[in-house]
Amino acid sequence: MRTLWTNGKILTMEAEGNIVEAVLVEDGVIISTGLKNDLLPLADHVESLDGCAMYPGFVDSHIHLIGHGEKLSYIDLSTFTSIKQIKETIASHITNEKWYVSEGWNDNKLAEGRPLTCTDIDFITETAIVLKRVCRHVLVANTTAMKLAGISKETPDPIGGVIGKDENGELNGLFYDEAQQLITEHIPLHTTEHLKKVIASSIEDLKSKGITGVHTEDMAYYGPYEVPLQAYREAVQNGFRVHLLRHHEVFEQMQGEQATSFIEFGAMKIFVDGSLGGRTALLSEDYADEPGNKGMQVHSPEKLEELVKLARKYNENIAVHVIGDLAVEKILNLIEKYPVAEGKKDRLIHVNVLRSDLVERMKKLPLVLDLQPIFVASDFPWVKERLGAARLQWAYAWKSLLKKGFDCSAGSDSPVELADPLLGIDAAINNSYLPEQELTVFEAVSLYTNGSAKAIGRENNRGLILPGYDADFTILDNVLDKTNILSTSVVKTVVAGEIVYEKKK
Repeated sequence: MRTLWTNGKILTMEAEGNIVEAVLVEDGVIISTGLKNDLLPLADHVESLDGCAMYPGFVDSHIHLIGHGEKLSYIDLSTFTSIKQIKETIASHITNEKWYVSEGWNDNKLAEGRPLTCTDIDFITETAIVLKRVCRHVLVANTTAMKLAGISKETPDPIGGVIGKDENGELNGLFYDEAQQLITEHIPLHTTEHLKKVIASSIEDLKSKGITGVHTEDMAYYGPYEVPLQAYREAVQNGFRVHLLRHHEVFEQMQGEQATSFIEFGAMKIFVDGSLGGRTALLSEDYADEPGNKGMQVHSPEKLEELVKLARKYNENIAVHVIGDLAVEKILNLIEKYPVAEGKKDRLIHVNVLRSDLVERMKKLPLVLDLQPIFVASDFPWVKERLGAARLQWAYAWKSLLKKGFDCSAGSDSPVELADPLLGIDAAINNSYLPEQELTVFEAVSLYTNGSAKAIGRENNRGLILPGYDADFTILDNVLDKTNILSTSVVKTVVAGEIVYEKKK
């Protein structure tokens, strides 16, 4: 059946200001765009936009989809402003379970001005408590959890991680980056059936936000990768597009897995460093507010090189978490040494802190930069003290990177941030902290449409409203401008030509 979408403003995103009257869709693909009167005789059915605005489907290019679904049922600690409040709320929610896990606390927002420690949560002794920091690069565990995990003050730090201790050398319950696994590996694993429900809940929520697909990385955190993958296969039959990055620990094992129409497999995911919030992002100079600390490298130089070589063995690209400038430098050294296969691009995720020399090197390489505009709203103003004024020229430099001609996509990093592309678009174009880095509306929307398609090499059939492209649409009640983004609502979400979400009237 041929369906004509018309009676609204259809922004193709091929170029700024490019609007068509109608879009003809058949079998999930756009077959023609143009004037309503020309296309109407070819249609079997008409879907009226009722004056609304149609965009290519918004895609979140960096999310943890299962984590987002879990967050929907967790207490969201990111909204809390004091340790006292966190303690009172957790105490009221714990029942008789052996482990209690939640996440989102942010010491930059807490009245006490410091991270949570085990001392704060040791009043709970019957249940093992694990609270992940908002960045997911730090967690705090109570003494009960540390005992169940067999952690003592003599336990050595793992490579790429630190076990936190107080000034007396006693455990303070904080576990940084790779050290978190010493705790999390003891948390009971979820079943495929449970993960299936979490994925389904997550997708329903994302569709209500106008999201037609995501790039996610969930394959190494829920037991053998077959467990979450089977949950994805059962939960995602149609109506939502999932691009699964493959964590380096399971990348080789997953080589024989077959894609479906709505589930596809992507690059090897690698972490090089941590986060600015946890002071574990790897910087070339000391943190301005903590002299002597340059952050943390997740892998040894030898291991990092082995991972890049493994990806290249299979002619695959890499998607690399790099927040600090020294992290970027280290991965660039390896990308230059082991170039990606012809026709593919490596992905650098976050790139919050750069240097001009790194930018010049990056320009010579086939790269896509995976940005999180919403980080600006979360990280400022405290990040200015953390980095110092000198580093801000190439920090969160989205506009400068676009001017340099980089292909860029955008994501939320949910559950770290809120998975709402309109919030991300608003953060990108209304940037009071770095006004020189403000994007235009067209630039910002492009990050979530054509930019996300470029990140996975699908720019020739996704991310624009053109003949031959997938019929994925986000329909809003307004054409977006600088002033109305936060008051704009998602009216419908369309995937492969089918309405998968419709706002209740």
